[in-house]
Amino acid sequence: MALSSREYLVYADGSCIGNPGPGGWGVVVRNPDGVETELNGHHPSTTNNRMELTGAIEGLRATERGAHVVLRSDSKYVVDSMTRHYKRNKNHDLWELLDAEAAARRVRFEWVRGHDTDPINNRADELALMGATGRLIAEGASPDQRKTRRATLRSKSDDLSTEAELAARLKPGESIRECAGCGAKFVSAARDDYCSHVPCQLEARRR
Repeated sequence: MALSSREYLVYADGSCIGNPGPGGWGVVVRNPDGVETELNGHHPSTTNNRMELTGAIEGLRATERGAHVVLRSDSKYVVDSMTRHYKRNKNHDLWELLDAEAAARRVRFEWVRGHDTDPINNRADELALMGATGRLIAEGASPDQRKTRRATLRSKSDDLSTEAELAARLKPGESIRECAGCGAKFVSAARDDYCSHVPCQLEARRR
Protein backbone atom coordinates (compact mmCIF):
# COMPACT_ATOMS: atom_id res chain seq x y z
CA MET A 1 0.00 0.00 0.00
CA ALA A 2 1.47 3.36 -1.03
CA LEU A 3 1.26 5.67 1.97
CA SER A 4 0.12 9.28 1.83
CA SER A 5 0.53 12.10 4.34
CA ARG A 6 -2.85 13.54 3.36
CA GLU A 7 -5.54 13.43 6.05
CA TYR A 8 -9.29 13.19 5.56
CA LEU A 9 -12.19 13.61 7.96
CA VAL A 10 -15.24 11.51 7.09
CA TYR A 11 -18.69 11.50 8.69
CA ALA A 12 -20.92 8.59 7.67
CA ASP A 13 -24.50 7.76 8.60
CA GLY A 14 -27.33 5.45 7.60
CA SER A 15 -31.11 5.63 7.82
CA CYS A 16 -34.03 3.32 7.22
CA ILE A 17 -37.78 3.98 7.11
CA GLY A 18 -38.90 0.75 8.70
CA ASN A 19 -36.44 -2.03 9.42
CA PRO A 20 -36.42 -3.45 6.80
CA GLY A 21 -37.69 -0.74 4.50
CA PRO A 22 -36.44 1.93 2.11
CA GLY A 23 -33.09 3.19 3.31
CA GLY A 24 -30.38 5.71 2.62
CA TRP A 25 -26.82 6.58 3.53
CA GLY A 26 -25.15 9.96 3.85
CA VAL A 27 -21.52 11.05 3.90
CA VAL A 28 -19.62 14.30 4.43
CA VAL A 29 -15.93 14.17 3.47
CA ARG A 30 -13.51 16.98 4.31
CA ASN A 31 -10.34 16.63 2.26
CA PRO A 32 -6.89 17.95 3.27
CA ASP A 33 -7.51 21.23 1.42
CA GLY A 34 -10.62 21.97 3.47
CA VAL A 35 -13.05 21.11 0.69
CA GLU A 36 -16.17 19.32 1.88
CA THR A 37 -18.01 16.89 -0.38
CA GLU A 38 -21.51 15.61 0.38
CA LEU A 39 -22.73 12.25 -0.92
CA ASN A 40 -25.81 10.15 -0.36
CA GLY A 41 -27.56 7.11 -1.79
CA HIS A 42 -30.81 5.14 -1.71
CA HIS A 43 -31.82 1.48 -1.45
CA PRO A 44 -35.49 0.46 -1.94
CA SER A 45 -35.47 -2.32 0.68
CA THR A 46 -32.76 -2.70 3.29
CA THR A 47 -31.99 -2.42 7.01
CA ASN A 48 -30.55 0.35 9.15
CA ASN A 49 -27.36 -1.60 9.87
CA ARG A 50 -26.73 -2.22 6.18
CA MET A 51 -27.10 1.49 5.48
CA GLU A 52 -24.71 2.36 8.33
CA LEU A 53 -22.16 0.00 6.82
CA THR A 54 -22.74 1.33 3.31
CA GLY A 55 -22.20 4.88 4.51
CA ALA A 56 -18.85 3.94 6.03
CA ILE A 57 -17.81 2.08 2.87
CA GLU A 58 -18.77 4.95 0.56
CA GLY A 59 -17.10 7.48 2.86
CA LEU A 60 -13.79 5.63 2.67
CA ARG A 61 -14.13 5.19 -1.09
CA ALA A 62 -14.32 8.98 -1.38
CA THR A 63 -10.75 9.26 0.00
CA GLU A 64 -7.48 8.31 -1.65
CA ARG A 65 -5.92 4.93 -0.91
CA GLY A 66 -3.06 5.06 1.59
CA ALA A 67 -4.27 8.26 3.25
CA HIS A 68 -4.91 8.93 6.92
CA VAL A 69 -8.67 8.93 7.56
CA VAL A 70 -10.68 9.70 10.67
CA LEU A 71 -14.12 8.17 10.14
CA ARG A 72 -16.82 9.25 12.58
CA SER A 73 -20.14 7.49 12.92
CA ASP A 74 -22.94 7.44 15.48
CA SER A 75 -23.34 3.70 14.85
CA LYS A 76 -21.76 1.61 17.60
CA TYR A 77 -22.58 -1.38 15.39
CA VAL A 78 -19.97 -0.12 12.94
CA VAL A 79 -17.45 1.52 15.27
CA ASP A 80 -17.35 -1.19 17.96
CA SER A 81 -16.95 -3.93 15.38
CA MET A 82 -14.03 -2.14 13.73
CA THR A 83 -12.31 -1.13 16.99
CA ARG A 84 -13.23 -3.95 19.39
CA HIS A 85 -13.52 -6.76 16.85
CA TYR A 86 -17.06 -7.76 17.85
CA LYS A 87 -18.47 -10.91 16.32
CA ARG A 88 -20.33 -10.31 13.06
CA ASN A 89 -23.41 -12.45 12.64
CA LYS A 90 -24.95 -10.76 9.59
CA ASN A 91 -24.12 -8.54 6.61
CA HIS A 92 -20.90 -10.42 5.86
CA ASP A 93 -20.81 -9.04 2.29
CA LEU A 94 -20.67 -5.45 3.51
CA TRP A 95 -18.24 -6.19 6.34
CA GLU A 96 -15.89 -7.68 3.76
CA LEU A 97 -16.09 -4.52 1.66
CA LEU A 98 -15.56 -2.26 4.68
CA ASP A 99 -12.56 -4.28 5.85
CA ALA A 100 -11.02 -4.02 2.37
CA GLU A 101 -11.48 -0.25 2.17
CA ALA A 102 -10.11 0.23 5.70
CA ALA A 103 -7.09 -1.98 4.94
CA ALA A 104 -6.23 0.25 1.98
CA ARG A 105 -5.91 3.30 4.27
CA ARG A 106 -4.81 4.20 7.79
CA VAL A 107 -8.23 4.61 9.36
CA ARG A 108 -9.25 5.61 12.87
CA PHE A 109 -12.90 4.92 13.66
CA GLU A 110 -14.53 7.24 16.19
CA TRP A 111 -18.03 7.08 17.67
CA VAL A 112 -20.03 10.32 18.00
CA ARG A 113 -23.39 10.80 19.67
CA GLY A 114 -26.23 11.07 17.17
CA HIS A 115 -28.59 14.07 17.06
CA ASP A 116 -26.24 16.03 19.30
CA THR A 117 -24.10 19.15 18.92
CA ASP A 118 -21.80 18.04 16.07
CA PRO A 119 -23.14 19.91 13.00
CA ILE A 120 -21.29 17.75 10.46
CA ASN A 121 -22.65 14.54 11.97
CA ASN A 122 -26.11 16.07 11.93
CA ARG A 123 -25.63 16.90 8.25
CA ALA A 124 -24.59 13.31 7.47
CA ASP A 125 -27.76 12.17 9.24
CA GLU A 126 -29.84 14.60 7.18
CA LEU A 127 -28.25 13.31 3.96
CA ALA A 128 -29.05 9.73 4.99
CA LEU A 129 -32.68 10.67 5.67
CA MET A 130 -32.82 12.35 2.29
CA GLY A 131 -31.45 9.18 0.71
CA ALA A 132 -34.07 7.06 2.43
CA THR A 133 -36.80 9.14 0.80
CA GLY A 134 -35.07 9.08 -2.60
CA ARG A 135 -33.82 12.67 -2.51
CA LEU A 136 -30.33 12.28 -3.94
CA ILE A 137 -28.09 15.33 -4.02
CA ALA A 138 -26.19 13.91 -7.00
CA GLU A 139 -29.21 14.33 -9.26
CA GLY A 140 -28.89 17.50 -11.29
CA ALA A 141 -25.60 18.55 -9.70
CA SER A 142 -22.06 18.10 -10.95
CA PRO A 143 -19.36 16.97 -8.49
CA ASP A 144 -17.92 20.51 -8.45
CA GLN A 145 -21.30 21.92 -7.51
CA ARG A 146 -21.46 19.53 -4.55
CA LYS A 147 -18.12 20.72 -3.14
CA THR A 148 -17.82 23.74 -0.91
CA ARG A 149 -14.66 25.29 0.45
CA ARG A 150 -14.74 25.42 4.22
CA ALA A 151 -13.91 29.11 4.11
CA THR A 152 -17.11 29.89 2.21
CA LEU A 153 -19.46 27.96 4.47
CA ARG A 154 -21.82 29.94 6.65
CA SER A 155 -20.22 30.61 10.01
CA LYS A 156 -21.91 30.01 13.33
CA SER A 157 -22.15 33.78 13.84
CA ASP A 158 -23.98 34.09 10.50
CA ASP A 159 -26.47 31.43 11.60
CA LEU A 160 -27.00 33.15 14.95
CA SER A 161 -27.54 36.48 13.21
CA THR A 162 -30.15 34.95 10.89
CA GLU A 163 -31.87 33.23 13.80
CA ALA A 164 -31.95 36.47 15.78
CA GLU A 165 -33.53 38.34 12.85
CA LEU A 166 -36.12 35.60 12.43
CA ALA A 167 -36.88 35.58 16.15
CA ALA A 168 -37.76 39.27 15.93
CA ARG A 169 -40.25 38.50 13.15
CA LEU A 170 -42.05 35.56 14.77
CA LYS A 171 -45.82 35.74 15.12
CA PRO A 172 -47.48 35.40 18.53
CA GLY A 173 -47.19 31.81 19.77
CA GLU A 174 -44.43 30.87 17.32
CA SER A 175 -40.99 29.72 18.39
CA ILE A 176 -37.80 28.43 16.80
CA ARG A 177 -37.28 24.77 17.64
CA GLU A 178 -34.67 22.12 16.82
CA CYS A 179 -35.91 18.90 15.23
CA ALA A 180 -35.23 15.80 17.33
CA GLY A 181 -34.99 13.80 14.11
CA CYS A 182 -32.64 15.67 11.75
CA GLY A 183 -31.38 18.47 14.01
CA ALA A 184 -32.56 21.24 11.68
CA LYS A 185 -34.07 24.46 13.07
CA PHE A 186 -37.73 25.10 12.24
CA VAL A 187 -40.56 27.43 13.24
CA SER A 188 -43.69 26.11 14.87
CA ALA A 189 -46.65 27.51 16.77
CA ALA A 190 -46.91 24.23 18.70
CA ARG A 191 -44.41 22.51 20.96
CA ASP A 192 -43.37 20.12 18.22
CA ASP A 193 -40.19 18.11 18.66
CA TYR A 194 -40.01 17.12 14.96
CA CYS A 195 -39.97 19.22 11.80
CA SER A 196 -42.28 18.66 8.83
CA HIS A 197 -39.88 16.49 6.79
CA VAL A 198 -41.42 13.11 6.02
CA PRO A 199 -38.76 10.92 7.73
CA CYS A 200 -38.89 13.07 10.87
CA GLN A 201 -42.70 12.97 10.98
CA LEU A 202 -42.61 9.20 10.55
CA GLU A 203 -40.19 8.90 13.46
CA ALA A 204 -42.40 11.19 15.58
CA ARG A 205 -45.51 9.09 14.87
CA ARG A 206 -43.76 5.86 15.82
CA ARG A 207 -43.23 7.12 19.36
